[in-house]
Amino acid sequence: MKSGILSFNKGLFQQHVRSVLWISIFFVLALLIILPLGMWMVFLNTETPEELLPAKGKNGLLHFFYGFQYVTFLVFPVITGLVLTSYMTKKGSSDFMNSLPFKRETLLTHVYAAGGAALTLPVVLNGIVMLLIRPFIKLPLYTISDVFSWMGLSLVIILLLFAVTVFVGLFIGSTLLQGVMAYGIFILPGALIMLVLSNARFFVNGLAADAYIENVFQEGIFLIRGSLIENKPFSGLELTLYIALIVVLVAVSYFVYKIRPAEAVDETIAFPFFRSLFIFSLTLMAMLTGGLYFAEFLDGAFGWTMFGCLIGAFAGYTIMQMIVQKTLRLAWPWKGFVLYIAALLVLLVPTVIFANIYEKKVPEENEVTSVYIGDHFFDNASYIPDSVAIDKAMTGELKERESIQQAISLHKQLVKKGKPSRQRGYPVGIKYKLKDGSQVQRHYYVESKQLAGITEEIRNNPEFKRKSNPLFTISRPEKISYLTVVETQATRQLRVTEQKEMMDLLQMMKNDALNETSPQFKEYDFSYVGEVQVWFTDGEMLSVPIYLGQEQTVNYIRQKVKGGSSFASAEQVLEAYILTTDTEERRQQFIDYMNENSFVDQASPLGDFPVPAQQVKDPAQLKKLLDPANLSDEDSSKKLLVRWRGNKEVSAVGIRE
Repeated sequence: MKSGILSFNKGLFQQHVRSVLWISIFFVLALLIILPLGMWMVFLNTETPEELLPAKGKNGLLHFFYGFQYVTFLVFPVITGLVLTSYMTKKGSSDFMNSLPFKRETLLTHVYAAGGAALTLPVVLNGIVMLLIRPFIKLPLYTISDVFSWMGLSLVIILLLFAVTVFVGLFIGSTLLQGVMAYGIFILPGALIMLVLSNARFFVNGLAADAYIENVFQEGIFLIRGSLIENKPFSGLELTLYIALIVVLVAVSYFVYKIRPAEAVDETIAFPFFRSLFIFSLTLMAMLTGGLYFAEFLDGAFGWTMFGCLIGAFAGYTIMQMIVQKTLRLAWPWKGFVLYIAALLVLLVPTVIFANIYEKKVPEENEVTSVYIGDHFFDNASYIPDSVAIDKAMTGELKERESIQQAISLHKQLVKKGKPSRQRGYPVGIKYKLKDGSQVQRHYYVESKQLAGITEEIRNNPEFKRKSNPLFTISRPEKISYLTVVETQATRQLRVTEQKEMMDLLQMMKNDALNETSPQFKEYDFSYVGEVQVWFTDGEMLSVPIYLGQEQTVNYIRQKVKGGSSFASAEQVLEAYILTTDTEERRQQFIDYMNENSFVDQASPLGDFPVPAQQVKDPAQLKKLLDPANLSDEDSSKKLLVRWRGNKEVSAVGIRE
C-alpha cells in the first residue's frame, strides 16, 4: 500500500508552487542583486580592489553584504511558510483542502516539497551564477569551496526557518500570530533565560549574570547566532544539531497535523495544552520584565521587585487571555492565574536550594589549572591592541600555584562579603579554568572600604602585577617604532626614538609596576599625570598611564627624556594644598569633592575644601613634595593636591609619612 507521506500528486504540487512562485522570484532577484551585482558594483567603485579580499580562512561570499543576505534568509522562508499553511487558518480553505481525496500526510508533504523547492532553487541558481562569473574576476575574492559552503550554510538557515514556520502553523489558528511566533520561538527561550538571570543577580551573591547573558544572547538565540557566521562560522556540532532539528520538526509535524482538530481554525492556539503553555510562558516574561524594571531603578529592593513581578504577571496574563479569547470583553479566568502563582512557588523551592549551593561553591586548588581575577568581568584583553608585537596570552590568567591559592582565598572572602547587586560596590570578577575543561565564573560587588583589605594579598602578587599590566604583553620590543610621553598637565608630547632610551624608559615603568601594589581594585586614583604611548611598526598603539607616585618612571622622564625636565614638576603647578584625610569620614568627603567638581572650567583659586587644608606657597617645599620618593599611591592621612597651569586640571596623591 502506498504511503500517505510519500504519495505525490502533480496537480496539488503545482497549486502550491503557483502560490509561492512570486516569493521564489523575488528571492532570486534579491540574492542576485546582493551578491553578483553587488560585488560587481563595489569592485567597479573601489580604487584599491585588494581591500575587498576576505581575511584568511573567511568565506569570500559571506564577506560581501552578509547583513543584507541574512535579511533575505530571515524573511523569505517565513513568508513561504505562512502562504503555504494559510489554508489551515481559514475555515473555508481548510474545509476545502480536507475534502480532497488526500490524507493529511499527503497535504503536508506537498507543502514541504513546494516550499523546499521555492527556497532551494534561488540559492542553487545564485551559486551557479557565482561559479560561472568566477573565472572573469581577476582577484581571488572567493573560491569554489566558498560557493558550496555558502550554499550549504544558507540552506540550513533557510530550511530551518521554513520548517519552524510550518511547525508553528500546526499549533496556531491565526496567520499573524503564526508569523510573530515563527520568530518568537527562536527568541522566547533565550529571552526567558536572560530575564531570569537579570533578576537573579540582585539576589544571588556571585552570580556571573553578565557573562551568562552574553553567552545566551550570542549562542542561545539562533537569529543572533546566524547573523555572526561571517566572523564565527557554525561548528560541526552546531550544523549537526540544526540539521537534526529540521528532520525532527518535519517528522513530528506529520503526527501533529494528523491529530490536529479540524475546527482548530476558530482557535488562536489549536491544542489546549499549548494554549496554556503559550499563556504561562509570556506571562512569565511579562512578570520578569516588571520585576527587572523596579529592581534596576531601586537596586534590587526585594519588596519593590516582587511588586513589579506581580504587576507584570497580572498585566501579561490579562493580555494573553485577550489574545487567546479574541475579545476585549474578557471573562478573567482567575483559577488559571492562581495555578500559575502556585506553580511558581513550587519551582521556587529547588531554585533557592540551587542558588544556595551556587553561592558557596569554591573550586578546590587541585581542580584549577588557571584563574583570572580582575575589576572587570570579561577577561578578553579588548583594551590591548592587535599588534604583532603583542602577546595577549601574557595577560589575564594566573597559573602559578601561589597565585591560584591567593585567588581561592580571596574568593572565599568574597562569598562572605560580596553583595548580589549590579549597582552596589566595586566589581570583582573571577573565572577559573578547571582540569576537566570546564569553567567556573563569579561576579561580585564589594563595599569599597572592605575592598583594599581583602585584595591586598593578590595585589602584591608579582604574577598578578604582570598579568594585570598591559606593559608586560610586549613580546617583541624590536617592533617598537617610538614612544610618546603625553604630559597632560602641560598639554604637550615628548617623543622618544632612540632604541636604548626607549628600552630604559619601559624598564623603569616595569620596575615601578613590580615595586608598587597593583592599581587594580582601587576605588579611586587621582594621581594620573600622563601616559606613555608605545607605537609599533604596524601602526598599533599601546597606552600605559603614568602616576605621580611612580618614582623610577617620573625621575627617568625628568632626567633623561629630552624636554622632560619639567614633567609633573613644581614649575607646572598653579596652586597646591596639603589636605588632611585621617578619618574615614574625611577620606570619603575628599573623594566626593574630587568626583563632584570640574576644575578645568574653574577660573578662581581652589577653596571650600570639605577637609582641613593648608596651601603650599614655598617653592622649595613644593619641589620636595613633588619628589616621587615622598609620594605614595596608597591611602595616607595626608594628600597633596595640585592644580596644573596648562589645563587647570587637578591631581591628588598620598604623602609618605
